[in-house]
Amino acid sequence: MLYFAYASNLSKEYMMSRCPEAVPIKKVVLKGYRLVFNQLADIIIEEKEEVLGALYVISKQELEMLDRLEGYPDLYDRIVVEVEDERGNKYDALAYSMVEKDIQLPPEQYYNILLQGYKDWNLPINKLEKAKNYRQGVEK
Repeated sequence: MLYFAYASNLSKEYMMSRCPEAVPIKKVVLKGYRLVFNQLADIIIEEKEEVLGALYVISKQELEMLDRLEGYPDLYDRIVVEVEDERGNKYDALAYSMVEKDIQLPPEQYYNILLQGYKDWNLPINKLEKAKNYRQGVEK
């Protein structure tokens, strides 16, 4: 099954430490959502925004592992999203979205894992910084 990583699991090393059998596929974009921080990374519906991330192929056992690690269903809910690659191909993938929404800054160590993930997938860092600076509808 396809899994859309947009947070710490973007870091290939971090993801492989959690799901050693996962196969990194390609970078993709999730349209109609915004990346925010609720201490941890989260996605919220926002029509004119987009979230950068990557697709992994994971097994049912790895999904169960991710469910436990992501705190599903109490901390994060599991949703199906449609993502698009650079050529316009679309894929349905599983993603996690926080149950409680409350914009807060991420811990530095956690943010650094996301930063590494953006580097791993050659994603523009300014998109991650924009998310870090986002505050309750007011961009800085």
